Amino acid sequence: MIIIKPDWVSHADRTQDAKNKKPCIYSIDVHPDGERLATGSLDGTVKIWNTKPIFDEDAQKDPNCHKLLCTMTMHNGAVLCVRWSNEGGRYLASSSDNDNVIIIWERDRNAATGSVFGSNDVNHEAWRPVKYLRGHDSDVQHLAWSADNKYLASCGVDGFVIVWSGTTFEQITKIDQHSDFVKGVTWDPAGKFLASQSDDKMVKVFRTSDWGLETDLISPFINAPGTTLFRRLSWSPDGANIAAANAVNGIQCIAAIINRDDWNADVSLVGHQLPIEVTAYNPKMFYVKRDEASEKALATICALGSQDRSISIWVTQFNRPVCVAADIFDNNVYDLAWTPDGKSLFACSQDGTVACLLLDAELNDVAPNDVIYKELTKYGYGRKNTQLPETPSQLELEEDCAIVSKGSTSKRLAKLMTGNTSIETSSSPTLKHAIVDVTMTEAAPPSSAEITSSSSAPSLKAADQKVTILKNGKKRIQPMMLSSGSSSSLTSSTSTSSAAAATTSSHMLNSSQHVTSRPTSIQLTEYDDPVIPTSGVATTATGNKRKKEDASESQVEGGNKSARTRPEWLDSAVVPPVVQKSQVKMGVPKVKSILSAKLNPNDPTVVIECHNAPSLQDPSVHVRTKIVASKQGVILWKDYLPSAATLMTGNHLYTVIACEDGSLVVYSATGRRLLPPIILESTAVVLQCSAQWLICLTATGLAYTWDVVNMKSMLNAISIAPILQVAKLAEGATHKAPSIKDVRMQKNGIPILITSLQQAFVYHLDMKVWVRISDAWYILSEFWGSSLQPNTTGSSAAENPLGWLSSRMTLSGNGVDPTTKLILDMANTDESTTAVITINHIETQLAVAALLDSPNEYSDWMMYYARKLSEENAQDKVQELCRWLMGPPFTTSEFAQWEPTVMGTLTKNDILKQILPVLAQNRQLQRIVTEIKSYI
Repeated sequence: MIIIKPDWVSHADRTQDAKNKKPCIYSIDVHPDGERLATGSLDGTVKIWNTKPIFDEDAQKDPNCHKLLCTMTMHNGAVLCVRWSNEGGRYLASSSDNDNVIIIWERDRNAATGSVFGSNDVNHEAWRPVKYLRGHDSDVQHLAWSADNKYLASCGVDGFVIVWSGTTFEQITKIDQHSDFVKGVTWDPAGKFLASQSDDKMVKVFRTSDWGLETDLISPFINAPGTTLFRRLSWSPDGANIAAANAVNGIQCIAAIINRDDWNADVSLVGHQLPIEVTAYNPKMFYVKRDEASEKALATICALGSQDRSISIWVTQFNRPVCVAADIFDNNVYDLAWTPDGKSLFACSQDGTVACLLLDAELNDVAPNDVIYKELTKYGYGRKNTQLPETPSQLELEEDCAIVSKGSTSKRLAKLMTGNTSIETSSSPTLKHAIVDVTMTEAAPPSSAEITSSSSAPSLKAADQKVTILKNGKKRIQPMMLSSGSSSSLTSSTSTSSAAAATTSSHMLNSSQHVTSRPTSIQLTEYDDPVIPTSGVATTATGNKRKKEDASESQVEGGNKSARTRPEWLDSAVVPPVVQKSQVKMGVPKVKSILSAKLNPNDPTVVIECHNAPSLQDPSVHVRTKIVASKQGVILWKDYLPSAATLMTGNHLYTVIACEDGSLVVYSATGRRLLPPIILESTAVVLQCSAQWLICLTATGLAYTWDVVNMKSMLNAISIAPILQVAKLAEGATHKAPSIKDVRMQKNGIPILITSLQQAFVYHLDMKVWVRISDAWYILSEFWGSSLQPNTTGSSAAENPLGWLSSRMTLSGNGVDPTTKLILDMANTDESTTAVITINHIETQLAVAALLDSPNEYSDWMMYYARKLSEENAQDKVQELCRWLMGPPFTTSEFAQWEPTVMGTLTKNDILKQILPVLAQNRQLQRIVTEIKSYI
């Protein structure tokens, strides 16, 4: 074993004598490629180091080989944990003890490098924050990525374990099972469990299937001292064991090895004199010998770091540690990190130094990864969504269910083959309560549209089946072959149906002045919640831009003036003629046989269903839709409507049904009609609600918003044509426009609309105009894709609209405004472009936060704005900002009266007091800061 202590790996201020002034390094981690080392320190910074100068003496002496690659300074407190994501290390997660936030960092290869503000450090790589994860109420002690990067787990002093999505970084679950500080988390490499260790002297294991508690272990920790800053536990690479820190056996400080099979800690690693802070399993497995006479056996290796300033390395085949590094630090060992090849170990200490243990000689027989994968398969690795039976009675129940399913399947098959055209398919894994409707078109000739049924083919009977009882008790059912007559009938039916479809399609092309026809189809109707399609609402628009030469107007297909009748089958809603004349034409939703949704979040057992009549062309049928509200099968209320229901939304306050005839029907929670039907100019295509606010977009591209509770209008028939870029489209022609990808109502009643071009818009109520609040033009901004308030689901989207919007801009769709290429080209020729775009982006975010009434996000963005202005030495903007916040004796405009608050809740003077220390970091701004401070 060789021990290396690079003195240049330090968070000490290089402008001063660094001796005895090195701040504590709390965490360390090695990048999956082995070329970078991340450290987190008491000074609030995250630093990324080059590992090549550590392993190669020539590289250390080479002045062109940079040692410090990047310094990140976004945390406001000590950085307690840093962890690279697995398989490529795209992200680096860091957590802090003061701002209680987790920052997700990503390398920005397009950003310029340079010196770190207020320091002599130089960034040779640019790493930017892409997400801010807020969910903990106190210090975030530890982080852990799952092996497949699907999840990121965090734990903290608040006693919570939070699981975040590893892709969207949204909060998946918040586990509240510990009664004291949680100081360590680790993932099962097989992906089945998550383990945590807390000051409540327990290790708890949670299932990843439902995040429920699998087991807890207390015996090794009953007498454990509460003096450790961390309890960093680790899971072995083969999934068999957990090494838990700060355990006690008698009076000995040990690491407890927890066996996965029975969750008992029968093995103890004894030898350290003081409590153990951290355990770390080697990511590789090795072949080792107990002695010269024995054969090589597969083994795992675990490293321990203790408060006694030493590190020990253990192998499962030996009773004693194979290596002990004592007194290599002057204080506690806080974190350990193995290199990806498993042959080197990094450690960091409270004394502010880092050590590297080279174990090439000791660990030279590495087992291939296939061996590890084979070991993990014992615990279900690679088998997704597999739940093993736990009792014999479970197997008996499954067998009984299989017999019943076999019988019902045979009956359904026989029913289908005898010509029944409506069959229940609830057993289908891809459909929920689906109904299959086979319908015919009247426009095609009878001979070509005829489908063979029981009247034209011999009826079929269910064939007898041969049942064999095997030795192990299982039943084998062998179905008998059906008669040849039935086979020919089926073939005839299929070919005839195909001919009907082809004939009907041809007939449709030549019958523009007859009743609209559609080919024979099979309509699969799912009982889904009505939401905006993933691809968005398809839209066409007529442009405002004049052509250079007049061209003849093109007639919209299907725009004839003949009488329109409702087809017999359930399909797209009939489009009224006004839509054909509209500048904007949005795709109308399909009329499904049943709409079903759980709209009341306070009582998810209440289900609202809309049953549309299948034969809407029959004039004798006056009822088109039946509305039924039920709770666990018991009908609460019902109603009947004269038009087919197309959309549905609601909450605990009300339910709204949109009908094909352009009407909206509003019900209370008990089914009482709150209003007469609201009549719109065309069919609704988007219908959503939030609290008392309801928004509706119609097929003609008009937006309506109402306060349903107080029965007031906010937006009244406001056209969305401006946000569809009609100004760019040629006049008089119909073009495909951007689709509407998402709609969200803000708590103050302002709607947010997102298009497929990664652009977001809101309607400015005072200025009576649409404003663009986000687009990919800001892709060069240092804050593009970052979410200062990342809890972006449910009510938090209303509380933190900028955070929700940021996630939508990053994750929604693949379309980008073509003009974005211009800014990318500009950045390649002008280095100042990034700084300019970043400042413009922050200024826009501030304006949007005020418009959407989000004071918390406004405060956060103001701090970032002050920091960026200070970095860029933007003296004019700093002076203008400070005077605007200060107010009298400074006046910003003779035409505007100065308001002392922003959004009525944030005091401008308080904001000014918060940003002045940030601005003062740039001494070139000290005159402005001093002048303003004299008036406070």
